[in-house]
Amino acid sequence: TKEHILTSHTGTHLECGKHWWDDGECADQVALEKIAGHARVLRFACKEQPFYGITPEMLEAAGADRLEEGDICIIATGWDKRIKEANYTWESPFITVESANYLKEKKIKAFAIDAPMFGDPRDGMDVVPEGLELPDYVFQKAGIPCILGLVHAAQLPDEVFFIGAPLKLEGADGSPVRAMAMEL
Repeated sequence: TKEHILTSHTGTHLECGKHWWDDGECADQVALEKIAGHARVLRFACKEQPFYGITPEMLEAAGADRLEEGDICIIATGWDKRIKEANYTWESPFITVESANYLKEKKIKAFAIDAPMFGDPRDGMDVVPEGLELPDYVFQKAGIPCILGLVHAAQLPDEVFFIGAPLKLEGADGSPVRAMAMEL
């Protein structure tokens, strides 16, 4: 038997409300129905551009208008190809707060991205300035689970059946995820 030590935010992982608030939803409380189901893949050619911010207009141009209530939204930027680079986390693509609100209004049930975070990395990692709104907050307040650090998302077809299965870690603010997608 081997011992493995991981943080709750290692590799492809689920981020929960507990990450931001003491009374937020924990990894073991996320309903599997929220992280499994029909997903649409929205593609962005960030061309490895640092701090590539995805706006609502860019979401619409990528096909977000086809998202239906209860869909899972997968953002594919190709950023996962940079996973071994020093600036992988610190310069990653992100969605704006306005984009998070747009997706919330579309009533998606989950969000996933092939970047290690989905908010602007310049807004802070562990300490966020008081009063600053983050895409993370928008999704967590709406009960929308978020899966970060997908790999090979750019290779997926436009529509898939997606499963982002976390470990059932009691009281955890996140969890490593086994993400799977099957062609419809």
